[in-house]
Amino acid sequence: MIVPEISQANKAENLLERLIAPSNRYIVTKVGDLSVTFPDVLVSEIIILDRNAILALPFYETAIIGVTHHQANVMPLLLLRLLIGEQRTLITESLTVVRLSKIAEEFNGQNLSGVGIVVDRVIGSLTIEEYKDLHADASAPEFPSLGVTSFADNSTKKTNQTVANIKENEYTPIEIILLNIPAHIWRPQRWHISS
Repeated sequence: MIVPEISQANKAENLLERLIAPSNRYIVTKVGDLSVTFPDVLVSEIIILDRNAILALPFYETAIIGVTHHQANVMPLLLLRLLIGEQRTLITESLTVVRLSKIAEEFNGQNLSGVGIVVDRVIGSLTIEEYKDLHADASAPEFPSLGVTSFADNSTKKTNQTVANIKENEYTPIEIILLNIPAHIWRPQRWHISS
């Protein structure tokens, strides 16, 4: 059983190499109990969006809650709770949206530039030095475990992302979640007629 361990180690190295380095800080968001970090270069802007401004897309995966017009562009909205495997979620009256920058243009072979990631709330930011200092204080290695589940297998599965253990908090890099978005999420589903 050495082969799976080696392939998992290679997978961990490949994913860690694909993490985007911030220019100055990490934006820290909260999604349920999970803290998710966005490198500042990946964030175009943070928007508070009224639920009434969303146009639903009924023939797409439930993680795509719809689109909205923003600065003369159509912005697709991905509900992060559903991407990480939560079964159900309520959409509040106002949504906190992290809009991805041009850096996400060729991320994982998908053009994610301008996509809005819906999070529960933005809780702050960490400078690169604070992030590294917290890692130095932590007893665990920087990115210890990898058990990424493919969303293509079952979109309702819980995902074990790579996490950074920082004192009592665990931070999940958004890149790990974005790398696991299946390509089929962007294609409309067919209308099935039941017999």
